[in-house]
Amino acid sequence: MTTLVRFYTKVRPQITGWQPVAKLAGEVPVTRDLGRNLLSWILGCVLIYSALFSIGKLCFGFYLEGLVLAVLAIASALIISRLMPKPAEWQAN
Repeated sequence: MTTLVRFYTKVRPQITGWQPVAKLAGEVPVTRDLGRNLLSWILGCVLIYSALFSIGKLCFGFYLEGLVLAVLAIASALIISRLMPKPAEWQAN
């Protein structure tokens, strides 16, 4: 249990499933960002695949599809950048 408490104190994972360890950890701020992390993960997958398929479409001459996928990749990247924690949030956590 000591190892779990040290891990929880250092990493501060999402509180879901960690309540017993969080009680033993004491005054460690609770993390509740699972929704934002899942959305960022999905958008990251969309970003990678749309960028890859965009390059492929452009290489094979399907310019409209390639452009649409490139726009989707750029939009995903912009949304991810907005969801990322700011430096002030890093120090607060």
